[in-house]
Amino acid sequence: MIICISFNLLQASGKNDKGAILFTMHNLLHGIATTFLRNDSYSLPTNPQRKLHEDYQQFLRALRCVGCSKVEFKDDSFSRKKSLRVLELIGSSVRKLPDSICQLSHLGYLKISEFTGLITLPESFGHLKNLFHIDLSGCSDLLNLPESFGKLLNLSHVNLSRCHGLAELPEPLQKLGKLIHLDLSFWSCFEGIGERLGRLIHLEHLNVSHPCCHLPQHRSHLQGLKDGLCKLTNLRYLNLSACLNPIFYYHGESQEDNLKYLGECVSGLSSLEHLDLSHHTFLFGLPASLGDLNHLHTLDLSGCIRLKKVGEMKPLKVIDLRKCRGLESCQFVVHIVDDENAYSSSNIVQLEVVSCQELQISCLEKVKSKDEAQRFKLMEKHKLQKLKLSWTLDTVGRVEHSALLRQLVPPPNLQCLEVNGYAGTCLPEYLGELNSLQELKIVRCRHLNALPDSMQKLTSLKDLCIFDCPELDKWCQVEENKKLLAQIPNKNYEEPASTSRQEIVEDETSGNEVEA
Repeated sequence: MIICISFNLLQASGKNDKGAILFTMHNLLHGIATTFLRNDSYSLPTNPQRKLHEDYQQFLRALRCVGCSKVEFKDDSFSRKKSLRVLELIGSSVRKLPDSICQLSHLGYLKISEFTGLITLPESFGHLKNLFHIDLSGCSDLLNLPESFGKLLNLSHVNLSRCHGLAELPEPLQKLGKLIHLDLSFWSCFEGIGERLGRLIHLEHLNVSHPCCHLPQHRSHLQGLKDGLCKLTNLRYLNLSACLNPIFYYHGESQEDNLKYLGECVSGLSSLEHLDLSHHTFLFGLPASLGDLNHLHTLDLSGCIRLKKVGEMKPLKVIDLRKCRGLESCQFVVHIVDDENAYSSSNIVQLEVVSCQELQISCLEKVKSKDEAQRFKLMEKHKLQKLKLSWTLDTVGRVEHSALLRQLVPPPNLQCLEVNGYAGTCLPEYLGELNSLQELKIVRCRHLNALPDSMQKLTSLKDLCIFDCPELDKWCQVEENKKLLAQIPNKNYEEPASTSRQEIVEDETSGNEVEA
């Protein structure tokens, strides 16, 4: 049978002088393919019936077949396609692949996915010396990899997702010194997982999410994971989504023990940039060691329904807090997501999905537009009781401080508000609409020279704290303004702490040194 073509990463762009259809390749695949194709154009010969011309099979560079259940794989199915660089075969129940697939000596990218009946690969698989990417995802009956698999020394990307028929991390895989990308999702609960992963010291991308821990011994196997992770110091991407739930729940450990275990998993991963901890339904907090990961820019915590607190992690540009319905406190640092892109936005819009009682937002000078401030819908966060809004002191904002603060309208039920580092001269009039406000702190707002008249409406306000606001201090000392604030029971006007340096002067009369 001649294999039909369905390559949605290629787009028809015309025909050559032989009548063959020419295709342009999607940038994603082009980036992969040019590492081994050595030219920028590819031809895929077809006829109107979408069948390969026999005469062109020897020149074929890329082939994709989706829904291979009706494809008959004969012994010589790949004998005439020896120029293939990219091969994708998706969806079949065949138990064995023809040995001729091992004749594709130029093959660099191979995907054999959803071959649910496939038990093993040909013994001569190691002949594919140029193979650098293999995807065997969904080959659920695959029992082992041939010994020759360990000879694929150029292999850098391996996807074994949902290959839960493999009893352990195959020994041949551990011989691959260039392996940088490994996907073991939906089955990674084999014995010795920590020890075996720890040998793959060049890994940069690891996915061990959603382990299939159906038996008690599976869960005990998984517990050794941390012993291997801590050795993978080159990791840049780590997906642990739902991975630790069996440990956190079935072993009945305390919250402190769970945090300690998670901390040991990630401590020392100094190169880590992206960490996925989503769907850990028994995670109540985050280990302090996360704050030591100075290159971490993306953290996924979505679906952590019992997570209570997210502290400040300054390097983070992306944090996903969707469906964290148990969240009580969040400290958020504003960043520009892509500094090199003129059209990039700040990450403050990610707060749209956050619902908590206490929210601190710092580095507000990095918000790029008033529209961003509106998009995260602060006014609609009715659970919010305590809010802190901070600008880095003496910085020029991308949006004028006063214009931005006017957009950050809190919900009317807010009880505590702190404005820190604000460079404007006045506060918005909406302040008087916060009828439930009990505490107001104004800190290091050095140009602020008055409070709005609407302050008189704040009948619930009990505490007013003003710290390091010299112009506002002067305003508060005016008798007329004292009357405006008279209904507030507790007022604290603090000056900045004096310098800690001790100045030594000489007593002219005694010659003794005294502290001034």
